[in-house]
Amino acid sequence: MRRTIAGLAIAFVLGLLAVGIYLVGEQQRTRIVEHGSPTRAIVTADHNDELDHWYTVGYTAQGQARTAELRYPWVIDAIPVGQALTVYVDPDHPERIATADGYATPLWTSAPGWFAVLAVFAVFISVVGRLTSSRGQAPDNG
Repeated sequence: MRRTIAGLAIAFVLGLLAVGIYLVGEQQRTRIVEHGSPTRAIVTADHNDELDHWYTVGYTAQGQARTAELRYPWVIDAIPVGQALTVYVDPDHPERIATADGYATPLWTSAPGWFAVLAVFAVFISVVGRLTSSRGQAPDNG
């Protein structure tokens, strides 16, 4: 029973982390969109590995050509290489950009999705572990 409670507590903490990171990231992304200057960005690369999916985009800000990596907190849409996007450039940090539909540059932008998956996995393991141990302890009526 203690393992089940511990597993559910871990799942709860992971869920809180997912929500907290998402809210902080969303606040930063919204600030950039509301106060940043819009510019055109071109998707130059699509990166997809086992742990993350992101896009490299090229854009011009403050008179300089720049590149940035756009990530999304949950499931990422397929954006073809070469597609133009409207991005908003942070006036204080032109290396930070965001889109109105949820993409942003910080590396941890995709973290909420992973913490949510880990939370669900922890719940699953806790419940299955509890059910398995309950069946193993059933009294023998023979």
